[in-house]
Amino acid sequence: MSDKLIFILPVLTVIFFFITILYKGNSVETFLIFILTFLPLMELRVTKEIHGAFRTFDLLCYLSIIFLFKDFITINLKHSRNNIYFLLFILLACIMLLGNLASDLSERVYINLLKTFPIFIFGRFLLTACLKDPTFHLKFIKALKISYLIAICFMVIQVILGLKFTYYPTLSTNTYDPQFNLIRYPGFFYDSQGNGQFMAMGSFLLLLPEKSLKKQSLILNVIIYLLAILCIFLAGSRSAIAGYFVGLFLVFLMSGKKIRTYGAILVLLLCISFAILNPPSVGIFNRTQNIADDYLFRQSLWKEAYGIVKEFPVLGIGNGNYQPYVTKHLQDHYLEIVPGELLYFDQPENGYLKVLVELGYAGFAVFALFIFIPMVKGLRYYIKGLYDSKISLFLAALLCWLTAFNSVYSIFVIRLLIMVASMICLIISYPKTKYLINDLVS
Repeated sequence: MSDKLIFILPVLTVIFFFITILYKGNSVETFLIFILTFLPLMELRVTKEIHGAFRTFDLLCYLSIIFLFKDFITINLKHSRNNIYFLLFILLACIMLLGNLASDLSERVYINLLKTFPIFIFGRFLLTACLKDPTFHLKFIKALKISYLIAICFMVIQVILGLKFTYYPTLSTNTYDPQFNLIRYPGFFYDSQGNGQFMAMGSFLLLLPEKSLKKQSLILNVIIYLLAILCIFLAGSRSAIAGYFVGLFLVFLMSGKKIRTYGAILVLLLCISFAILNPPSVGIFNRTQNIADDYLFRQSLWKEAYGIVKEFPVLGIGNGNYQPYVTKHLQDHYLEIVPGELLYFDQPENGYLKVLVELGYAGFAVFALFIFIPMVKGLRYYIKGLYDSKISLFLAALLCWLTAFNSVYSIFVIRLLIMVASMICLIISYPKTKYLINDLVS
């Protein structure tokens, strides 16, 4: 598509946002459903790199505070135990601010901080809506599933038409492997890694049972699910497929005997598909000549990253400063994309390690608590019988991402970050007996 489209689409999205607010009313629910409806466009830039490279999602979140200021600042004492997440946010913001101010790369302190806030604004509104009205939990899940189905449709068309079917002027170099002449499809993402993780996480939403499904609808659901799994393979992300299997294992552990039997059959079919799509000599997951070379390359990056952590252990080098730090202090950490064009690494090929480098041990601890507390709560309430086994699907989606995050820092991808934040919030606000998920209708 033309380069102009990348500038026109964000403008149209913001216009539609105002029209939606005027037509459907100014409410938290309207804002959240709009974000999911236009999820494919949330990653597009509304400012240039020199002005922070803010995305459509960032702008809409800040606009929502203006329209929904009362909802944003209101603290619900009835759910006071969930206010710990607000305290964690304040603590994380302080760590980020102090880390950036203490860094010798402090030119973009406030821009880096402003780019961090939108996802917390989104999460704040999502928790508010779900805790206020448990039935909104179901509406949000349906909207998220629709966004996921749009992603599948987009990728199917891309497979048919080729990589030219995208609204990005250029795509990441990891979408095409000249060594094996293989394409790793990015879908509506910029690169295939983000697409693979999004597809893997969203696949668990398709496993949510719907009430009173007819035979034809059940068959259609199975076909869509298998198509989603195929999309994970076609994205060519090893970390995504590993995360998918780890999440699937958790679903099996928390399910009944019947589900485990069907699951075993599914895994067998997936293994056969993997063998067909990924032969030993020429496979879609091959990145280097052999695994040993790949490991040694990554290990060299990890060692350098650990060296930075030792130098800045408490607050790190500052949020968003990994690539500027490498460019300034580790100038041999680059890839030569084409002769004379260097690309400095913006991560050490490990998401957790990048968080540790940029935020230090203090920030990493808060980051871990944001994920650890909801997951423990979900498992604990499931064991107590307060949650049904369908909570496992949200836990599995989050675990899927956590597994893939070990290989690549992916939360800078807005659409994937929205999916991660949604899973965390859905676990925190999961409805109890009165509003079980099996009331979900198509």
